[in-house]
Amino acid sequence: MPLSESRILYIDDDEGLCRLAKRHLERMGCELTYALSGAQGIELARATSFDLVALDHIMPGMGGLETLELLMALPSPPGVIYVTGSDETGVAVAALKAGAVDYVVKTGSGDFFELLTSTLHQAAATLRLRQQKEQVEQQLRETNAQLEALLHEMNHRVANSLQMVSSLVSLQSRRATGQEARAMLQDVRHRIQAIGRIHRQLYTGESYHAVNMRDYLEGMARDLAGTFSSENIRRSIKVMAQDASLPAATAVTLGVLVNELVSNACKYAYGREESGEVRIRFDLEGEDGYHLRVEDDGVGLGEDHGPQGTGLGSQIVTAMARSLGAIHSFSSPGKGLQVDIHRAPSAPKQAGPSANGQDG
Repeated sequence: MPLSESRILYIDDDEGLCRLAKRHLERMGCELTYALSGAQGIELARATSFDLVALDHIMPGMGGLETLELLMALPSPPGVIYVTGSDETGVAVAALKAGAVDYVVKTGSGDFFELLTSTLHQAAATLRLRQQKEQVEQQLRETNAQLEALLHEMNHRVANSLQMVSSLVSLQSRRATGQEARAMLQDVRHRIQAIGRIHRQLYTGESYHAVNMRDYLEGMARDLAGTFSSENIRRSIKVMAQDASLPAATAVTLGVLVNELVSNACKYAYGREESGEVRIRFDLEGEDGYHLRVEDDGVGLGEDHGPQGTGLGSQIVTAMARSLGAIHSFSSPGKGLQVDIHRAPSAPKQAGPSANGQDG
């Protein structure tokens, strides 16, 4: 706001100087109130919201620095111009560190009032910029809160919609006449659930943008173990994962990968009447690398090493790994099958050579 619209308080025990300052500033259209002690100034500042305060350093009783501390403790502290003597530069620095906007040196000439007025103008401009900055920051906070609320609602709606689609697919699979059709619809349902779990975690968790991989994989493991187990045959799925978060888009792709690999292990690694275990391991490497391993103790790779079933799962694994910039491999180091998905961490940026030709 312009200086003429600012409410100004002058705190100084020299009443004559206060009257001169009041007369000088009122000729410029400013409104100035003065107090003859620090205690009186604090009382006025608590009763009336002042924009600017000119505060003298040396006063009987409560000195300038003590008064400044109390002014800064107000709910809406004013901009303070600290008035010092010509040999009190160190005091001015202490006042600036304590929260004063600026300082002015008191002199016995009329130049003091011109200097005080100029400093008050600058302080008013500084406060105006500060208020504008605070308003913009508040608007950004409000906008961010609105966007987070919208994102929360979006994840909630997406999760509910995917759950409805999953239920419809499940209903359709029960009505399918062929065994192969039922199995395919069940696979589709698992893929939908893998994606839906991400959105459920996003709207129920602490973050709207990242997914805790250990919680996510453990939840998926429980769902898949329940699907592929029966009263007599058990598919035990164990998760060994770091308590680490990944961006939602990356977590979705990894979730689809894990779903395919675990589903294939549950269906093909063990006999129909045989219980078995599937293990999921996940570790971060560096800032953006990771290693995913799904392994079982089943029959391992066949002689032709070809995919079992329709082969769609293998195609999905290949496509998902490629989209992540990861490499995948299948091996049978002993008993069973081991599938590794590995994305190497990005190389750290090297500092360029300095201007003198030497490394920085």
